[in-house]
Amino acid sequence: MHIKRFFQKLGWYRQPAFYQYQPDENHIELLNFWTSQKRDEIWLYQFVRQHFSQYLTTERTLLLSSVFGPRKLITDSHSSIKVFYTGENVRRFHEYRDHCLPDVDLSLGFDDIRHPNYIRFPIWIFYFFGGGQTQRAIQRTLDQFVLPKPISIDARQFCSMVCSHDKNGIRGRLFKALSTVAPIASAGTYLTNTDILQTQYNDDKTHFLQAFQFNICPENTNHPGYVTEKIFQAIQADTVPIYWGSDNNPEPEVLNPDAILFYNGRGSVGTLTQQVEDLYRNPRKYAAFLAQPKFKPTAAEYIAHRIALLRQRLQQLFEGS
Repeated sequence: MHIKRFFQKLGWYRQPAFYQYQPDENHIELLNFWTSQKRDEIWLYQFVRQHFSQYLTTERTLLLSSVFGPRKLITDSHSSIKVFYTGENVRRFHEYRDHCLPDVDLSLGFDDIRHPNYIRFPIWIFYFFGGGQTQRAIQRTLDQFVLPKPISIDARQFCSMVCSHDKNGIRGRLFKALSTVAPIASAGTYLTNTDILQTQYNDDKTHFLQAFQFNICPENTNHPGYVTEKIFQAIQADTVPIYWGSDNNPEPEVLNPDAILFYNGRGSVGTLTQQVEDLYRNPRKYAAFLAQPKFKPTAAEYIAHRIALLRQRLQQLFEGS
């Protein structure tokens, strides 16, 4: 019996938890992406199809790659143009700490790196903004973030948390401290105490978060520039983010820090708990805090510039290949 089939029968073999797709009918190769996403759901895949499909042929293919598989697959790829992207903190992925810059034509990530083949492109852009949006359309999207929500402040519960783990201990620490103010609804797989995210909100996280005044949403790791979708989901739901990450200076061109509550180490827990309780016990204070502008005036321009840079650099690669 083939060794692979033997271990499959024993239940010891698992398929690689990453994409390894040869160039498809659109002449795009995918490697090492999240297995939770279907190919057509990958933002970069759709972006390339939308803007550059005319350049791609059987002889000129494009590789889109990420960190969830061996780097050797990227270096061994025969695609004409290679693009690397990660929304992860590459310090957790030893092979990719250099953002794969020596092996690809273009690299995208959250770090602020000065390199001709690198563009800062944080993952939260994928969640909320289309690859064909103009600056005006992006501004409309941001405006929709702060439209009045269907659940009034008075009808909202205290605080929510949705996460699958707590590797750095911060989520559990905040959950324990803030639970002294009022019960917290934890709807993820970590510290689960409610199933309403699934049973009442059909796994719609935004609608779930709207039912609460606060949301505990720290990042998994702290590094300058490392900002994921979590804080933006809280803002979109019109709930107050309780955040930690990016040296507590998340997206300074985009987000207003005055509209965010920050965890700043163990010594900050008492003060933070008092802040939350004060807002919770004083509806007028809470309403005033929530009413603050969520975004900087430069937000739409910054996001549009990121997307325009990506399109410009890919255009140069396709025209030069």
